[in-house]
Amino acid sequence: MLTWGSRYFFGLAGVALFGAIVYGLVTGGEPIGVVSAGYKGGVGDHLGYTILIGAALSAFALGVTTIITRDGDADAMAHRIGASHVPNLTPPSGPSLWAPVTAFGIASVIIGLAVSQAFFILGLAVLAAAGLNWVVLAWSDRATGDPEVNEVIRRRVLGPVEIPMMACLVIAVIAVGFSRVFLATSANGAVVAGAVVAIIVFFGAVALSKMDVTRNVMNGIVAAGAVVVLVSGIVGAAVGQRSFEHHEEDHSEEHSEDGEG
Repeated sequence: MLTWGSRYFFGLAGVALFGAIVYGLVTGGEPIGVVSAGYKGGVGDHLGYTILIGAALSAFALGVTTIITRDGDADAMAHRIGASHVPNLTPPSGPSLWAPVTAFGIASVIIGLAVSQAFFILGLAVLAAAGLNWVVLAWSDRATGDPEVNEVIRRRVLGPVEIPMMACLVIAVIAVGFSRVFLATSANGAVVAGAVVAIIVFFGAVALSKMDVTRNVMNGIVAAGAVVVLVSGIVGAAVGQRSFEHHEEDHSEEHSEDGEG
C-alpha cells in the first residue's frame, strides 16, 4: 500500500520524467532516443535531459524508501530492525537560523536576475550553504531523544566546515552588498561609508560578545543585517556606478604631441 510520502515522491518522479521527455524532444532529440535514455537515438540537450532524469530516479528511490519505512513510522521501523521497544524522540523545539538565511538567498537570486549578476551568484551560494546546514540540522534533531546529544552530533558533522563556510558567506554578503554602495557614491563618500560600516561592525561585535544573547535575538540581528545589506546593494546597483576617469588616453595624446613636435 502506498503511503502519503511515497505518493508525493512518485508523483514528483513522474513529473520529472515527463519533463525530461518533453525537454529532449524540444531540444532536437529523437522520440525513441528520448524514451530509451539515449540507447537508440539522440536525447537532445544532454545536460538538461540528464538533470531531469536524475531528478526522476532520485524521487523514485525516495518513494521506495518511504514505502519501506512507512513514512518513517517509529513502530514500523522498530519492527523491521527487530527492536523490542520504540526509542523516545523529541521534536525540534528551537527556532532555526536557516529560515531567514534561505529567504535572503531566494531574494538575492531574484534580485540578481534583474539587477546584478553578483547578487545572483551570491544567492546561489547562500542557498547551497543553507540547504546543507538545514538538512543536517533536521537529521540531527531527530537522531536521539536527548537534545544535547543531538547538538553534539550536529557539531561533529558540520563543525569542521561550518565556521569557515559561514565566515566566507558573511564576508561575501558584506562585500557584494556594500560594494554596490561604494561604487555608486563619490570617492570621498565611499571612504566615509566604509569607515561607518567598519565602526558599526566592530562595536556591534564587541557589544554582542559582552552580552548573553539568546538564539532568537541573534536570529533577529542576522535577519535585520541581511535586509540592510540587501537593500543597500539594491539601491547602489539601481543608482549605478560612478564614472571613473581614465588617464591612459591623456598620456597617449601627450606622447603623440611630443612626437609631432
